[in-house]
Amino acid sequence: MKNILLYGIAILCGTSLMAQVTFTNQSGLIGNYPDTSEVAVDMNGDYLDDYVRVSSSGIGIDYQLPDGTFNSVFYAMSIQNPPTWSVAAADIDGNGYVDLVLGNGSRVSFLFANADGTGYSETTFPEYIFSQRSNLVDIDNDGDLDAFVCHDVDESHPYRNDGNQNMVFDQNLIQTIDLAGNYASVWVDFDNDGDTDMYLTKCRQGSVPGDPERTNAMYRNNGDGTYTEMAASINMADNAQSWTTVFEDFDNDGDFDAFTVNHDDQNRFYENDGNGVFTDIIGITGIDPNDLGAWENQAADFNNDGYVDIFSEMSKELYLNNGDMTFTGYDLPFDEGAIGDFNNDGFLDVVNNGNLYINDGNSNNWVKVGLEGVDSNISGIGARVKIYGDWGIQIREVRSGEGFSHSNSLNCHFGIATNTSIDKIVVEWPSGTVDEFMNPDINTQHIIVEGSYILATTDFEIEGINLYPNPTIDIINFSLRGLENTQVNIIDMNGRIVLKTIISSENNISVSSLKSGVYFVQLEVENKTVSYKFVKR
Repeated sequence: MKNILLYGIAILCGTSLMAQVTFTNQSGLIGNYPDTSEVAVDMNGDYLDDYVRVSSSGIGIDYQLPDGTFNSVFYAMSIQNPPTWSVAAADIDGNGYVDLVLGNGSRVSFLFANADGTGYSETTFPEYIFSQRSNLVDIDNDGDLDAFVCHDVDESHPYRNDGNQNMVFDQNLIQTIDLAGNYASVWVDFDNDGDTDMYLTKCRQGSVPGDPERTNAMYRNNGDGTYTEMAASINMADNAQSWTTVFEDFDNDGDFDAFTVNHDDQNRFYENDGNGVFTDIIGITGIDPNDLGAWENQAADFNNDGYVDIFSEMSKELYLNNGDMTFTGYDLPFDEGAIGDFNNDGFLDVVNNGNLYINDGNSNNWVKVGLEGVDSNISGIGARVKIYGDWGIQIREVRSGEGFSHSNSLNCHFGIATNTSIDKIVVEWPSGTVDEFMNPDINTQHIIVEGSYILATTDFEIEGINLYPNPTIDIINFSLRGLENTQVNIIDMNGRIVLKTIISSENNISVSSLKSGVYFVQLEVENKTVSYKFVKR
């Protein structure tokens, strides 16, 4: 067994007792495999995070077991495109086992798990791409996962999922600026409108301030299969040689803020005003704005105090969130890696370069949520999970591919400090379905299958109504139950009523007679007239 090293830091959270954040290197529990980019994700459908390493000689997986040990398996095969720059993980083909998209300095390929997860096959693509960050996400919101891969020297590459394991290079899936310098993409609903947008962090070697190829971009999802770049209008068009950006709700106010590490000028900390417009408040956060040059940049609640911390390659590797939009920096002996819970104790651990850093935890409470999509993609990528309690609200999104190179757990993790109960968990799925789980147990993991806990009518005032699928071809379903026989008007973009109908006993309406375009559903609920936008394909 390797030497066990104990690293620790401690913080004082407000008036509470000292909350420890310590890591123990327990690398002797895992296999010794070649390593490029780390993956911390459940590969076999048991919702326990596994440690995955891919190299040119094969795939090494340390499968986490319920008793805290690992079953270490190496799948020997010749990998043509090992992920020397980035990797992203999710179940692309819906067979219950996680697949990978690999990016390196020349090509992109996909590793697909077989029907029982006992082997893998590689699908390669011939087009040249110096791939940086890679993501798996439902770009066209059709219920399956597409891929997006940043290109260092040209326009980035989207790959459309045409079903099963058929990925197609399709530049029209999302049209991004045809410029080099694409370093890290993150898919996030920054404006809280229910669909997934994309922020592109950009840097171009040798460029000078003002060059457009190094200006960060925000692609807002228009809800109709198209995206519009609008970073300047929300104050996020940074031109400071950025490497990666994290989006999390750092102040627990129900929207995502952002932190960007730069190699020129200053780092940025963007506070969201609730409407998707951002203000750089780096000067009051306690984070050194001039600590430049970081590659990796991630975020998670490592001490389970209910506030998301920053884990980055800055001089202070861990900035603990004080709960008031200020942070206190601490030193760690490691500065990057993939994040997951590798002993299922509710505290987040890190894997990096063959090392397993186990978080020793503290007395704070927690909850984890694993998702299984039905109408949405099976991995739940793009879903938003909220927990409500005495603290108010915490939110997370399920994302595949964050930071610069690694792939983190697809389980949503929440610390709740010394609170002993949670009022409810709400899951907003990409399909528009909303599930609500009342009074969940704490200090455990809950697996929520899409549609198992459909939102009740009494919660209309809080959650409203979601329409799904959106875009749609012929049927619109309503997330709110009890709407049968309700009169509905369909209104076009010119304000004209083009269809009058009634919600059926299946809680849906047919819009098959409409032409393709953008419309509004108008109806009366609880003595209020409400309207919701949808796209008819």
